[in-house]
Amino acid sequence: MENKKLPLLLFIACFFRLPGFAQDSYFQQEVNYTIDVSLNDRGHTLDAFEHIQYTNNSPDTLSYIWFHCWPNAYKNDRTAFSEQLLGNGRTDFYFADKQQLGYINRLEFRVDGEEARMEDHPQYIDIIKVVLPKPLPPGGKITLTTPFHVELPHNFSRGGYTTGALGRSFQITQWYPKPAVYDSHGWHPIPYLDQGEFYSEFGSFDVHITVPTSYTVAATGELKDSAGTDRSPFTPAPTDRSPATPATAATRTKTLHYHQDRVHDFAWFADRHFHVDHDTLRLPSGRIIDVYSYYTPAATADCKESIAYIKRTVLFRSTLIGEYPYNTVTVVQAKADDPGGMEYPTITVINSHGTAHDLDMTIEHEVGHNWFYGILATNERRYPWMDEGINTYYDNRYENLYYGPMENQDLAEMNTLAVEKKDQPISTSSEDFTETNYNNIAYSKTGIWLQMLEDSLGAPLFDSCMRTYYRTWQFKHPYPEDFKAVITGASHRNLDDFFALLDKKGPLPPLPARRTIKPAFGWNLHHTDSIQYLSLLPAVAFNDYDHLMVGLVIHNFNLPPSPFQFYVAPLFGTQSHRLEGAANLYWTMYPDHGLQKVQLGLGAARFSTVSATDSNGRIIYGGFYKLTPSIRIVFPNGNARSTQETALEWKTYFIGENNLDHYVEKSSDSLYYPTAGKYSFRYLNQLSFDVHDTRILYPYKAILQVQQASIFYRINFIGTYFYNYEKGGGLDLRLFGAKFGYLASGENSADITTYEPKLTAVRGYEDYTYDNYFVGRSEFSGLASQQIMDRDGDLHLRTDLFQGLQGRSANWVASLNLRTTLPRAIVPQWLPLKLFFDVGTYAEAWGSDPPTDHFLYVGGFELDLFHDVLRIYAPLIYSSDFSDQLKTVPDQNSFGKKISFSIDLGNVDFKKLIGYRPVY
Repeated sequence: MENKKLPLLLFIACFFRLPGFAQDSYFQQEVNYTIDVSLNDRGHTLDAFEHIQYTNNSPDTLSYIWFHCWPNAYKNDRTAFSEQLLGNGRTDFYFADKQQLGYINRLEFRVDGEEARMEDHPQYIDIIKVVLPKPLPPGGKITLTTPFHVELPHNFSRGGYTTGALGRSFQITQWYPKPAVYDSHGWHPIPYLDQGEFYSEFGSFDVHITVPTSYTVAATGELKDSAGTDRSPFTPAPTDRSPATPATAATRTKTLHYHQDRVHDFAWFADRHFHVDHDTLRLPSGRIIDVYSYYTPAATADCKESIAYIKRTVLFRSTLIGEYPYNTVTVVQAKADDPGGMEYPTITVINSHGTAHDLDMTIEHEVGHNWFYGILATNERRYPWMDEGINTYYDNRYENLYYGPMENQDLAEMNTLAVEKKDQPISTSSEDFTETNYNNIAYSKTGIWLQMLEDSLGAPLFDSCMRTYYRTWQFKHPYPEDFKAVITGASHRNLDDFFALLDKKGPLPPLPARRTIKPAFGWNLHHTDSIQYLSLLPAVAFNDYDHLMVGLVIHNFNLPPSPFQFYVAPLFGTQSHRLEGAANLYWTMYPDHGLQKVQLGLGAARFSTVSATDSNGRIIYGGFYKLTPSIRIVFPNGNARSTQETALEWKTYFIGENNLDHYVEKSSDSLYYPTAGKYSFRYLNQLSFDVHDTRILYPYKAILQVQQASIFYRINFIGTYFYNYEKGGGLDLRLFGAKFGYLASGENSADITTYEPKLTAVRGYEDYTYDNYFVGRSEFSGLASQQIMDRDGDLHLRTDLFQGLQGRSANWVASLNLRTTLPRAIVPQWLPLKLFFDVGTYAEAWGSDPPTDHFLYVGGFELDLFHDVLRIYAPLIYSSDFSDQLKTVPDQNSFGKKISFSIDLGNVDFKKLIGYRPVY
């Protein structure tokens, strides 16, 4: 029976790549390119002709070939590339000018001279299917040819053109029609993405590049010859040529011929101002290679050391992993979208930023990709950890060797993601990662995972296994099972538990302790594993009654966060001599199933809100205290990359108030004076359901809120939407609606109007939950009296003296608020000046004897400062109801008196102030 099953097992192994048979079933196609390309620098275009010799090494007969035409990713705002940028918080490409876009066209494929039909991909415009006129059998070869024209985009992602004070620069990457990989897993047609790299077939490249003679070119491979110039191609032009270069000079060109075998991509860079450093490097085998560094005048002075960094990197990797197989290695400094760099076979591009250490580590990482991406050509799109993560592990070893042990700055954030159940497995595909997880997990967490593997095996055995992996799979396409098979076989260890971690969420088992204990004083958060730090920092506050308040903030906000977190801020009023302050306690749970987060909270606050002189001439103070227990439930959205959140929150306010509204008559002068009196007590229950999406394009928020107290109920709805403008800025839209009603006990209440919704500006004494900060909550004169809060109808005009003009209702209120940025041609970007227009109505305006017109409106200028913490409103136009009444009170009708301002401390990122990086 066993002998009869063996052929079946071999058959299964061939088609499903069982780990033990990985090499037996392995095949890869061979794709050899000959390309002639010409750069039109003034038009930002390429014109080219491509010959591809395609060898079918698979066991299958092919009737078509998928081709990547990735310049079409820049063709419009409906591509996978554009959608991903929006998902990652970028709108620069979505709103790009038409002349900044790019595309590829004029394709006319022929196969062995016979015309081939092309079909569009059903989903992606940067992928096409070339239907072969005749089927291509196993072992067969064909020659595909096509002309093509590329309109280069502005460099939004890795390639294109850039402009600056020194003229144009070109980064020509992912620029030619390229067959998708066909392997034992099938075809891999993938759209171009910014987050997520590539997978291409090995072969040879023979490329002739024609450029204006003023340009210096750096490219993949070896320069074989150049024609059309009497200058070395490595010598920069002596002077810049402006866009107005005479036509005769512009037509002078040179052609550079590059060749490289055993690579899977080709990139080149052209700039008039490249400075070129050159040296040679003797590898451990004795073979000598050429080392080049290209950099512009915009580069930092440290770029002069780049040759030394490149040589050190190549020797480091060659010794640990396996010798560098090519004859040239090149680094190009260029202005590009990516702040770090990007790798291509034998050549990498970097930006020039940061310190010498930063430059060294960027070069080490990008040049290091020649091993993990270039020589070991994994499917980076599907398994980014095999490229970026393994490369990061060697970055860490290099840094420890030449700079000493370094603290892993990403570890705390990774563990925070894990605690908050927002992390993803290492094995996640590039496009499925959140942007934060892509950086922290595909790179850093994989590096830590490999460090664990090294610690388990020991460095000598681990290095031996990696050298075996390199020898076995160089110039091939290994998959995770191939990597595991080599490491397991070479180490003779059962590593199933280690490799199982690739598919799991959560923190990795702890590495050997390498942590430095830090003092718990200061502004920054502390990165902890098992120790919880208690941090203290000074705190100050101010209001018109306590005046300057000084104290401390005591908190335990550490990374990763513990389930229980708190802050306590006791403050001493220097004028009132009262102990004031605020505190919040949270207990947070992240269930494995059903809910994303459950948070129990308890808040407390006490501050002065009014002061007065009693009958004995003493200043007495009134104020409030409150306790606010709450529970907030966040529902899962089902997609790690989603920016939408849905939550339900219950909060109860227990509030005590002393408004100094009790008076006594003084016998000596028969006048009435306030007394301290006793605190009155009330409660408010509040249930809120909110849905919001923080997406970069057209974000929105909707809140439905029900409030209930002993004497009334309120139902509030707030909806906000931001409409982005192409040139930056946008229009804020806000809808508000409220329904109010008295409960039985409130019908005959003495003064319940402060709880009713209204249209015009809400003042401090109307903040019945005490959720907003006011400088002078009870003031009716002076600057403090001009403070309002953004609530209810939000018509930005104070109507304190005109009760009938406030749009207050014991039934319902509705409003629309608009706020827009102004064109940069009118208002410079540094000036946060906006226009606002508010309009609203209320139930009583539609009665038989309405106090005002049906609709009330206010419009004017708004100045937003400190990231919307402080907003200043200057009304210029308003309803006749307002203007007519204001005329009757001249001292309230001046422009200065009509200005109001709001302070929203909810817009202060306190966690950022104390060193916390939010996780999205």
